[in-house]
Amino acid sequence: MALVDMASELTGSVPKLDYDFAKTLVNRAWADIRRKNLWSFQLFEANWISPDISNAGTVTTTQGLTTVVFDATASASIAVLQALPGPFPTPLLQRQFRIGAASTIYNIWGYSILAGVVTLTLDRPYVEASGSGQAYMIYQCYYPAPMIDWLTWMSVRDMTNFNDLNIYATRAAIDHKDPQRSIFYIPTDVATYQQDFNPNSPTYRFTLFELWGQPVYSLPYQLYGIRRGTALVSDTDVLPVAVGEDVVMEGAKIKAYEWAEGNKGDMPRASGSDFRFLIGNSKAEYERLIKSYRKDDRERVDNWFTTRRPGEGRWGSGVANGYFNSIANVANPGASW
Repeated sequence: MALVDMASELTGSVPKLDYDFAKTLVNRAWADIRRKNLWSFQLFEANWISPDISNAGTVTTTQGLTTVVFDATASASIAVLQALPGPFPTPLLQRQFRIGAASTIYNIWGYSILAGVVTLTLDRPYVEASGSGQAYMIYQCYYPAPMIDWLTWMSVRDMTNFNDLNIYATRAAIDHKDPQRSIFYIPTDVATYQQDFNPNSPTYRFTLFELWGQPVYSLPYQLYGIRRGTALVSDTDVLPVAVGEDVVMEGAKIKAYEWAEGNKGDMPRASGSDFRFLIGNSKAEYERLIKSYRKDDRERVDNWFTTRRPGEGRWGSGVANGYFNSIANVANPGASW
């Protein structure tokens, strides 16, 4: 049953209920269900790939400006980078810029090409001393969540170096270890950074994460996590198979009946209806249905946690599942638990 069908049914159940408001109530009920339990459709698998560093040529910087001008060699390298298909390697507007290995890190917010010369726009004014012919670095240390409704990580794995990254790291802890962000190594930590505030970025408003030690060469990462889930927007949007429309409808009816009870004075034709009784019936049916759907979905959720248990390996008590890495020629049979 699509959103349009659920909203239409709701307007038929409650006199004078506006259709657009009915869609809002359906989505509120749907949001309650997503928050009430962990569902299989909230579990996700995704990837990051760290891009190779770009540092060909030189740049000219001016203190106080948000722009950086590239020489011909650097401009040519950026043009090649921009011609590559996304999302892998990472688009230029999701990478970072800095002069040297121990200077301020800037987010790249835009760029322009005029007569073959590239000018980058940074997220804030350049604060170091002005200079020309300077060596620079464009790489990625901040990575966006795979989706805007990201909630939490289960694990982030460096698949090349058989390494489970520490997903519980904080920026404060990384600041203590490496305040200048001058360590470039195999990444070991993932820490929440900030929201992507660049309106030109393909991941605008997504949560960003710092990957430390900072990777400057290509590495693949396997991501497992939990998402919040999204609202039904289009009239044709439908629910995931793990949840039936009947439980969403009962939740929406509770809200619609509460609205009707509070507005009885404005609805003479409905003044005789006992919406309090209907609220009670819908609440009982809602609780029965959600327990049933949760029970049916529980095995799928448990399977994710038993096969992708967070905290194993480097940061936990041991390796749960066996592995063999052909690059490092390292193997482990795994451990029972």
